[in-house]
Amino acid sequence: MSIRYLLAGIVFSLMVSEGALKDTDGVPQSPFTGCLPCCMKGDTGPPGPPGPPVQRKVAFSVARTTGMTSNPSQQVVIFDHVFTNVGNGYDANTGFFTCPVSGTYFIAFNALKYYNRNLHVKLMKNNTEVIAAHSGMGSGTAGPSELANTGNDVIIPCKEGDRLWIKLSYASGHTFQFFSHPTHKYTSFSGYMIFDN
Repeated sequence: MSIRYLLAGIVFSLMVSEGALKDTDGVPQSPFTGCLPCCMKGDTGPPGPPGPPVQRKVAFSVARTTGMTSNPSQQVVIFDHVFTNVGNGYDANTGFFTCPVSGTYFIAFNALKYYNRNLHVKLMKNNTEVIAAHSGMGSGTAGPSELANTGNDVIIPCKEGDRLWIKLSYASGHTFQFFSHPTHKYTSFSGYMIFDN
């Protein structure tokens, strides 16, 4: 017990013994706002160390509800159905995911190749290809065996403002095409930030 509390207790005991702290009912009262010295608060301690910074949450998952055929004027795949867009990085009007926070991201994409068509899709970071996925036409007749799903995934560092998007390749003499559906949503694009920088 500190000297301060010890002295306060002695003073309180002396005042009670002299009758200086009796109310109309004869019950001893404390000079310390109605509380006994043992209930008094001590001195405020020094502030503790700061806690860890709060990490912002970033995640998106989107899908395409219609198919798409390659052409030279439109190669950006716009995913029109949004499942999740935590952090508001994905823009359903442009098809671009713009990183709201610098960090390390996990990114994945999948597409379903259409009958009698080749498929070549790329994950782009700004204007640079990161990874790609390809599915060939095969040698069978048009049928279920010629529908093929292809995709890829990667962990990459991104800076705030970097744009990630999916590109449907175009090549003269080749028709690249993927299939999707409003209900089944075979073609998708997803990602999330693992940790910030």
